[in-house]
Amino acid sequence: MLIGFICHFATLLQSPGDESRNSDLLDIHEASQPESTQSTHQGQLLKCREGVLDPQARPPDRRRWVELLFSYDGAAAHSLVVELMHMDARPEVQRTICGVIRDLGRASPGRLHLDFVDPLIVLLGAEEPGLRTAAALALAELRIGNVPARLGSIAADGDQPLAKRLAAIHALSTNTHRRDVVEQLINLLGCKTSEVVARATAGLKPAALESFGSDVGRWRSWWVRQSQLGQEQWLAGQLKIYRQRNRLLADRFRAYQEQATAGHVAMTDQLRAFQQELFRAESAELRSGRLVEWLGAPLPAVQLTALAIIKARIADEGKRPEGEVLAALLRLLGNPSPATRREALLIVQNLNDPDVVTAVLAQLEVETDLATRLTILTAIGKLNVPQAVPALIREIGGASSPECIREAAIALGKIASQTDVSETVHDSVALLKDRYHSAAAEDGSLRAALVTAMAGVADASFAAELLDAVEQDDPTILQPAIRGLRAIGNRSKLPRFRTLMQHSDARVRLAAIAAITELGHEEADLESLWTRLKPTIEPNRLVRDAAWRGYKALLSRHSIQDRIQGAERLRDLPDLEIAYLTELADSLSAGNGQSSALEEVQERLALVLTGQRKYAEAIPYLRQRYDLLQDRQDPGASAEGLRWLDAVLRASDPQDVPEVLARLTLASKTAAERERILDVVSQCLADPAVLADMGRAARLLDALESVDTQALGGQWPDLLGRAREALRSADESSPQRPA
Repeated sequence: MLIGFICHFATLLQSPGDESRNSDLLDIHEASQPESTQSTHQGQLLKCREGVLDPQARPPDRRRWVELLFSYDGAAAHSLVVELMHMDARPEVQRTICGVIRDLGRASPGRLHLDFVDPLIVLLGAEEPGLRTAAALALAELRIGNVPARLGSIAADGDQPLAKRLAAIHALSTNTHRRDVVEQLINLLGCKTSEVVARATAGLKPAALESFGSDVGRWRSWWVRQSQLGQEQWLAGQLKIYRQRNRLLADRFRAYQEQATAGHVAMTDQLRAFQQELFRAESAELRSGRLVEWLGAPLPAVQLTALAIIKARIADEGKRPEGEVLAALLRLLGNPSPATRREALLIVQNLNDPDVVTAVLAQLEVETDLATRLTILTAIGKLNVPQAVPALIREIGGASSPECIREAAIALGKIASQTDVSETVHDSVALLKDRYHSAAAEDGSLRAALVTAMAGVADASFAAELLDAVEQDDPTILQPAIRGLRAIGNRSKLPRFRTLMQHSDARVRLAAIAAITELGHEEADLESLWTRLKPTIEPNRLVRDAAWRGYKALLSRHSIQDRIQGAERLRDLPDLEIAYLTELADSLSAGNGQSSALEEVQERLALVLTGQRKYAEAIPYLRQRYDLLQDRQDPGASAEGLRWLDAVLRASDPQDVPEVLARLTLASKTAAERERILDVVSQCLADPAVLADMGRAARLLDALESVDTQALGGQWPDLLGRAREALRSADESSPQRPA
């Protein structure tokens, strides 16, 4: 009892109240030590009595005095409680005692005594309704003195005041899960007083799944069945009732919650619209001040609207917060509302400002909300500043949640891969290795994050962990593992990378291609990249583009002949073959060397372009080839000139035809050479594909007719005349020609 008293007294000392009353309680505590005598004990009770009856005592203080009185266990203490309960002139004292008895009956029923029952029953007849209710609730919690039977007798006694009888029913109705209580209420259904019967039937309703209203007969029939049940069956039925009641209450709660939420949303929307309209109406000079005012407002809805306005200004106008607005925004990182803190973080994470970094790191040190802490770590990753690395390392090595460790590792990997943090991350190497090996195998997201951090740090000592990770099949682990091995230059897994280029996840294929592009050197690497160039094999355009860059990069590290030979693989992909040969030709031309290789590439490029009917693109290379052979007085110059002429004749714009014909005719030394020129022109004019576009065909004939006919002999006018007549006939027979 003494230990309990001391604990209770400590609570009393911490409660607010008048200093003199606390002093009285302290005197009682000191007198309650083991050496206290019987007279001292009586003094303590007198102190309690004075405190309870103090007319100046506030309700909380009086309650503490009563609780202290009940902490004593003895006849004197019980007698004092009974005495106080009989003080009709002090109803506030009686109500306080009833409240303490009710709470003790729920929490510590062993501290209540049988002596308290009779005074409570007397109080059921009190004139004050509040006191009758307090007494009824106190009696409902007593498990001594056969209280239900006594309450039933009072309720059935026609000589008792009606108010007292109804108060007794109130006490019974509180415990309808007990069969002895229900039995008393059923017995009351035979009373002649209608108010008693009505109150009894109302009290019975919580005891049954089905409500029988005021039908006394049905209630009695129901009780006949219930009274025959065993105790276990009765309790099972009551449990079912409480579960059903709980579901109904949950449904009502959800309905009220939805209604409240809808009302809150509507009110917030109106407030937001008002704020936004007010902000638009403000002059430019006053807008910053208005935002500062709203960001410091006590209402979260006002703050969130201000944050929304700031985000819209960033997105629509590129207006980033600065000065006082930024300072007010950073103060929100310590706002009591986690939702507000998170919204502020979503803005500042995109602001490259030293004050932002300082504020975010400071909030990380004190943040306790998990969702907000995760948002901070994400923000740190986006801020991408080296000074955040020590905080991230502490987060990874501390007792944080797995989610926070994961987010910190991702942020560390990002920062380490993009900035020079070699000195600050040195201590993280052993930490990351330990965390990786201690992470549960099934926690793939955490392991993937730790591998991401290793890849960013790119320390050679991570080789064992990265080699282990790259053998797994989880895409989230494979990607950073591949990047990590690539970063430390480990070529031992090139065969694995080639296999992973066929992985179902496109991101893994991209990572594998990037690794092979940087580390690959074997023919198998080139072959695997070439395979991913084909749309029939690789459906993802981004992956094909990466493979194309990798293919060119690998070939660039080979000899010129190997690079030219590499174009041979692209015959089934003519667009890529043309692009590759064009880049190679430009590279060789800019290098002012390897003239033979350049000629070979140009020759191949001209063949591929003309084979693809891309005559306009082929013309520059054919012209270069012709000029080169002419300068060398190479016998093959004449044939190259004819190829050039054929391309010019078939190109979409025939404006260069006269110049080319003039050059070739001037260079021809024999009638046979001029005859071959006429044959090329004749074959071109006879090709239906050339005449298909009549407008272009007409422009071509105009260009040919402008050529000096003397140089080409008498056959030239006849050739052009036949071509002009064929064009006229085709035009007249065209279905598109108007009638």
